[in-house]
Amino acid sequence: MKSKAIEELLSDPTPATIDAVDPAIPIDKWSDRREGDFYIHDGRVGFIRKNTDRKTGKSNEIMTPLTHNFVSLIDQQLILDDGLRQEVAFEIATKQRWRGELPTVNIPATQYQAMAWPLRHYGGRAIIESDQASARKLATAILILSGDIPITVIYQHSGWRIIDGHYRYLSGSGALSAAGLDDKIRVELGDGHMQKFSLPPPDQNPGDKAQLLFGLLHLAPKNPALGVALFCGVTRAVLGECLPIDFSIYLAGQSGSQKSEAAALAQACFGEFDARSLPGNFNDTETVGEIKLHRAKDGVFVIDDRAPAANQAEESRQQAKSDRWFRGVGNQAGRGRCNADMTVKAAYFPRCMIVSTGEDLPKGASLLGRMLVIETKRGDVNLSSLTALQLLSRRGEHAAAMSNFITWLAPRLVDLKKRFPDLVRDLRDQALNDPDKFASSHPRAADIYASCYAAADIYMEYCCDVNGISVIHATELMETIDAGLKSAIRAQHQYQKANDEVERFVALLRGSFASGECHICSHLNQGPPVSNPHLWGWRAAEVGGEKIGRGQMIGWINEVKGEIWLEPEALFKTVQKFASSQNDPILMNKSTLWKRLLERGLLAELEIDKNGVKRPDIKRSVDGGRKRVLSFHTELITQTDKEAAKPEPRREYVND
Repeated sequence: MKSKAIEELLSDPTPATIDAVDPAIPIDKWSDRREGDFYIHDGRVGFIRKNTDRKTGKSNEIMTPLTHNFVSLIDQQLILDDGLRQEVAFEIATKQRWRGELPTVNIPATQYQAMAWPLRHYGGRAIIESDQASARKLATAILILSGDIPITVIYQHSGWRIIDGHYRYLSGSGALSAAGLDDKIRVELGDGHMQKFSLPPPDQNPGDKAQLLFGLLHLAPKNPALGVALFCGVTRAVLGECLPIDFSIYLAGQSGSQKSEAAALAQACFGEFDARSLPGNFNDTETVGEIKLHRAKDGVFVIDDRAPAANQAEESRQQAKSDRWFRGVGNQAGRGRCNADMTVKAAYFPRCMIVSTGEDLPKGASLLGRMLVIETKRGDVNLSSLTALQLLSRRGEHAAAMSNFITWLAPRLVDLKKRFPDLVRDLRDQALNDPDKFASSHPRAADIYASCYAAADIYMEYCCDVNGISVIHATELMETIDAGLKSAIRAQHQYQKANDEVERFVALLRGSFASGECHICSHLNQGPPVSNPHLWGWRAAEVGGEKIGRGQMIGWINEVKGEIWLEPEALFKTVQKFASSQNDPILMNKSTLWKRLLERGLLAELEIDKNGVKRPDIKRSVDGGRKRVLSFHTELITQTDKEAAKPEPRREYVND
């Protein structure tokens, strides 16, 4: 259908008047029409070029096509809101000349003006005329011909958000609130498995499904801590708006221990997930992982399969990702970066409960202190229970139970933002003062226990309120959860010790002597020690032969005082080389390591300068000169870990 304005223009190049489009009359958006100097005609977008005859002075209007075979119009202006920043994009519909409509595309406003998107998305089906000015004019033409463009907000994160003055929980299906599910609110979390974050409408009778999540507690009867950790992780995730989540759950175990299947049950509480469609894995880049973890706000996000690395480079990459993601959760901080114009980019940081799986643990006691590690073995998971829970998940029962819980939380969230942090602090203080000292492995251990217990307690309150369980049953379940949590928290000590750099340093130093990687000499004659020279790295080529120091010479032994004096540079080089040969280098620099040795009381002597500052290295006369060394008791090497746990008191010297 041709508009009257276009017909007049075709019949008379200088029409006296041009009919304006009446917005009150609905028309086909692809129909021929003119708006100002731009028009749609015969399946093309064009520009009215004005030409003035120099002789007569008469002005002509000439139709100049801008497109060869298509018309594009903006259906909506989108505001993409990811919780940190808002960006504008256009939802553009396109119709090919003589054919039908092409797929709708979303183009960021920053990329729209360049008009490269028709070629990128449509190829030869959308050809722009070759005139250099055509692209710029076409960008303006589409904006004008699209008329009054409606504006739509698209949220790019899940979780709690204040909309129209009320808290609502966002997921791919819309927004949950006390009034139910509003599917008119658009939420787009990204491509791939991120699209599966979607919760169903709540039930009219939430008490019927309130007990379904308790099935997680019975997932692994031989290892109750596994089910308890998953249950607490799920319930704690949706309370992230009340108190930021500052720890992760890590399921560690050999292949075949069902750790991915177990983690998938927790993930299925937030959408149609299973073990083959988890949202994250260690093949993601660090930046992609950061964005996903930021978008999955107030939900569980599984990062699957941290497998043993094939080489040092791969191990370094996995460690860098672990450090970035898990430390980001613990610190609630992201990586700051700048745009090309030196303006600061939004720093994405994790806002979810990470549940990760792997055969190998990340390195670093500090990093593990921000995690609740659950060791899983083959046979821990009851396969019958697993199958039953997976069936419920596939039917959407766990997601429905979570929708009911979220709907109950919505009108109470303002109160919980005050009450929940106080509850966590009280439980933390109780854990710290517990005579059993179950939370002594790391300063964060008590916080993790309190955070998990408090979340489970809020869920029990919900279940009782909707008549899902009795108060007596809730009390019994909380006792089960308390026992499982305490068992898991106690077990963290072994992971802390195994990854403590000071503990590793002592073990590596002993191993370096035992394997002949280094030796020390007598401080008197630079020869082998009189007692147990083999213990200090000396070997004989044959029985009864002369003993020779093996490897790097790293210091001296004073057998009278029972001390070894080690050169700091040679010591660190030797121990780091030995650690690297095991594909597990020390992650701490030497200055910090010496400070940790001093703090731990492992140095036999230290020096205090005139400013009162303690320094770990002291001066000793040895090998014809005064050298700065680290002084240790010989028992550090000769005794067992248990015997060496209580070192002798240090001697302190003031350096005037």
